[in-house]
Formats: sequence, structure tokens, C-alpha cells
Amino acid sequence: MMDLLVRGQYVIISAEEEEKDILLNGAVLISEGRIIEVGKYADLKEKYPKVDIKGNGKQLLMPGLIDGHSHGEGLSTIQRGMTFDFLENGLIDWVGLAEIDPELNAMLSAIRHLRSGCTTMHHNYWGEEPNLLKNAVKTIQGYRKTGIRLAYSPGGRNINTLALDEVEFIKTLPIELRKFAQGMVCTDKQGFIEKYLELFEELYSRYNDSETRILLGPSWVQGSTKNFLMRVKEKSDQFGKVQIHLHALQTYIQKAYSQKKFGKSMVAYLDDLGLVDNNLTLGHGVFLTETDIELLALKGASITHHPSCNLAVRNGIAPVYNLYRKGVNVALGIDDKGINDDEDAIMELRMIHKLHRISNFDLVDTPPLSGFDVLKMGTVNSARVCGFPGEIGTLKPGMKADLILIDLNEILEDPWMSLDLNIVEIFIHRAMGRHVNTVIVGGKVVMENRKILTLDVNDLYAEVRKTASKGVREEQKLFAKNLQKIKPYYHAWYTDWIQPKYEPFYILNSKI
Repeated sequence: MMDLLVRGQYVIISAEEEEKDILLNGAVLISEGRIIEVGKYADLKEKYPKVDIKGNGKQLLMPGLIDGHSHGEGLSTIQRGMTFDFLENGLIDWVGLAEIDPELNAMLSAIRHLRSGCTTMHHNYWGEEPNLLKNAVKTIQGYRKTGIRLAYSPGGRNINTLALDEVEFIKTLPIELRKFAQGMVCTDKQGFIEKYLELFEELYSRYNDSETRILLGPSWVQGSTKNFLMRVKEKSDQFGKVQIHLHALQTYIQKAYSQKKFGKSMVAYLDDLGLVDNNLTLGHGVFLTETDIELLALKGASITHHPSCNLAVRNGIAPVYNLYRKGVNVALGIDDKGINDDEDAIMELRMIHKLHRISNFDLVDTPPLSGFDVLKMGTVNSARVCGFPGEIGTLKPGMKADLILIDLNEILEDPWMSLDLNIVEIFIHRAMGRHVNTVIVGGKVVMENRKILTLDVNDLYAEVRKTASKGVREEQKLFAKNLQKIKPYYHAWYTDWIQPKYEPFYILNSKI
């Protein structure tokens, strides 16, 4: 691996020290995949005259962005022919979507991320079918071919795969549908736990290393038995407090389920089990309470925030302003449902910046999130939830050399941009994924001049089209058809779960 000197008109060393960590006409020296030195370009060029240079001196050089929560959906739900609805409806409807090979899916997902400046992503595998190990291996190998840095967690549920409180739910079904439903409910729940932990250990032994992290990621809190969660915690502790990633409180129905099932909030329930700790990440967290937020902050836990996804599947708006101000580690998660349907991480940062500007109408005590606040969510905060704390997310000596170059022509000269604002604020307000010129991961140039260098994208696209055009398997169509027959009963089941009175964190408008 060759040494590189990467230069920029502006260099964002880190979002943590704000304007103190912005360098003009600077550069970063890379050797053996790590950052060796940061300083003025002229000084480093004189000191290392023979090193290869990347960057034209008119660009923004900054840490690579990090997607802390993805399911590696290379072809989006929209591309597969379906729009979005409430998550509960989606869990039934998505079963009928066309599938493509896991390796192709991973490569496609990685390419979409790299093009928007993501150098690292966390893939939480959303699969409960046979051949989990085989598919996981194909997925990880697909990512590795692209050059993106990867955190991977196997997912899965051992209860509530059909509906919440599923044993009682199937009693509401007519006889002709009950037999089909029982096949989803009457499963070997303990056997699933053993298989899941065996899968984690196998993947960890094969792939967890300095460049890849294998995490624990049961799909849902409400999709896991108490024993499953306890065993996951034990396994995490056994392997040195591996990150545990759980979807939680994404919808109001999930919040209601927690009260019905546990008599307390989902976060309090997790805390009773000892899971709320600095290695716990909750995905979404839209329906957290103030007490939940205090507890998460106290225990050093994290949240991945998916602004566009939460809007797309009609979850609502997570209380990110409150979470961040209370000290919870809030990290970026695109969740395969970005606002542009293209995994544009920069646009997702802008969504966070815009969506959480109005918590209430106090003109003094609720200052908006700054560009630095938001950039931290997409760099150092996300590094932590991916299992790389202190290793990626900044351009400091000793860090892994994950960085990107942003073309500034359109951003600064279309037709003019005041430089009274710092470059981080300008980046958050005006940049887009298409402005990413060069991506370097671990010292290796993965994209340059918008061209992916690790594989032939045209060949990949041709193979994806060929696979996707085969459509949906007949057995999958039949399964999806039976789920649609259940859907009216599913709706009726949740009707009384929604309570009319609740107090939101954000005051957005007024009915009277």
C-alpha cells in the first residue's frame, strides 16, 4: 500500500473541537493505512517530496461519513416496486418484494454508500430464512470486494414474527387462516437462540478483526424473549462488551406493547436485564420518554437516528434535540430509506439538521443544532456504534485513514458563497453526495473522480438487473398472499392499542 499525501483547501480534522479543528490549505499524510501527520500542505510537501498526492488543493478534505444503521438493501423498496406505509403494514407488505443475491445486494449497497462519502457502514442483517451462515458469508464477502469498511450484525426474532402478542392474536383469526399463522408462531424459540449465538460466534471467529467488526443485533426488543436478550448480553460480555444493536420504540404500537407486556417502558425493561450500558445502541427510539432519555444518558447508551426513514414509514420524529442536549450518543443511520432514495449520507445529515430545529418556541433557551453537532453524529458518534470508537471519524494521527474529498466548485461558486460561515456549516447546508470526488478507506483509494476503482459498476448493474428481473418466487407469492388475507385482522388487533392522549417532545403546529 503506497503512502499518500491528501490535500484540501479546507481540512476538517474533527467535528469535536469545532472551528479549532479546521485547517486551511492543509494535508494529511497516510502510510500503512493510517494517518501519520496532519499539517499545512506546503510544509508536508516539502517534508515528503516523493509521496503521491491526491486532491487538487481546491477541495474539502474531511473524515469519511459513517452509516450506523443499515440493512444493506442494495435495491431500495421503491426500486422493488413498493412505496412506504406505517411500519406495521410494511412488515406484511415487504414480504412480497423481489429478492436478489446477498452478495450482489451488499456490493450495490456499498457502492451507493461510497458514492455519497460513506467509508463505513453497519449492516444489520434482516433475515430469518434458512442458510443464514451462507448468506451472511456472501454478504460480508460482497462488502469486502468494494473496499468499504464494515460492521455486521446478524438479526432475527424468536417471538412476535407475525404480530405483537402473537399467541393471543392468532386466536382472533378465522379457522382457515389460523393454521397458516400457527406455522409462524409455533416455532422453536430456544433453538433459535442457540442457532443465533452459534452464527455470531462463527462470524466473529472468521471476520472480526482490525478492519471489520461483528456485532450482536437481534432485530427487535419486542421480537426477543427475555432469555434471548439475556443470552445476548452474556455473549457480549464474554467477547469484551461487543456492541449490541436493537430496534426499539420505533412506533407507538411498540411503546404500547411494552406497557401491556412489561408494565413499564421498554428502556426500563432493558435496564432491568442489565442491557442499558455504553455498548447498547437502540435503533430509532422515536417513542422514548423523558425518563428513558435520562437513563440512556446516565448509562452512556447510544441511539441511531434515521430521519428520512422515520418519516417514510410514518413513525414520527425522534426526540433527537432532547437526546443530544442530554448527552446521549446520537449517531447517523440511513436505514436504506434516505430522502433521495440513494443512500446520500450528506442529505441525511441535512435532514437531521433541519428536522430538529423546532423543539419549542423559546427564543433563548433552545439554540438549534449546529453543523458541528450534526457532523459529529455522522462521524465520531457513528464510529462508536459500529464498534470503532477512537479509530475512525477524525483525521488525527494514529487513526485509520478513512477520508473523503468534496468538490467545492458548485458549493462555493454557484454563483457565490460568503465565507463568513465556517466550512462545516457550508457543508451541512449546501453539499450533496454527488459532490464527493474521492473516497479513501484504510489508505486505499476506493473512488476517484467519481469512479469506483474496486469493481466494474456497469457489470454489477447488469447482474443486478438480470437477477431482479426474475421477479418473485411462487412460494414467496403464496406466502405474501396469505399475509394479505390476515391484514384486516392485524389492523383490528391493534385498534385499541393507541391511546388518544400523549404529550410530544416537539411543538410543531397548533389545531386551536
